[in-house]
Amino acid sequence: MKKWKSLFFILLSINLLIVLVCGIFMLLPSDQSASKNEVKSEYAFNISSSKESLTSFVNDYLKNQGSSDMPDFHVAIDQDVKVTGAIKAFSSTINANVSFTPTVEDNGDVLLKVDDFSIGQLSIPISFVLSYMGQFYELPDFVHVKPDQKTVEVRLSEMPLTNDMYVKANKIDLENDEIEFSYYHPKQ
Repeated sequence: MKKWKSLFFILLSINLLIVLVCGIFMLLPSDQSASKNEVKSEYAFNISSSKESLTSFVNDYLKNQGSSDMPDFHVAIDQDVKVTGAIKAFSSTINANVSFTPTVEDNGDVLLKVDDFSIGQLSIPISFVLSYMGQFYELPDFVHVKPDQKTVEVRLSEMPLTNDMYVKANKIDLENDEIEFSYYHPKQ
């Protein structure tokens, strides 16, 4: 009888060990709950636009939010981005034209490479004009002029929006009229 008693306690110990191990696994957090805690505290809307719509939006923004230093500028987006307007120079107003090629940075900002700049009929060195713009024009805080690189960086994440919202560019392909942005909004 001692043999059966020993085998019974061994079987009971194995069963208790299995129940204990199962209980421990049930009490440990699962991988799914860990991934739930890693979810960002924001959500995004993806926005697709055409060149025509983006042109209207930018011109409206310049009209309503633009600087008083640069009141008469107009943007046209086709195979490149063209900005035309009038600048103050030598106590008079002179027509100015600038052409940019936009690219999207990895962080979602837009880099505008200056291709051409002219004042009236005179073509001006790009780095000189960008240096002049950076010094004498009040540009929005999210626009950074880099004369040495002949670029203008538009830091979309620094664009002032309400409630800590921000925008990132995903794709700008002017040739195929594909322009995509993501609009991020923090969860409340």
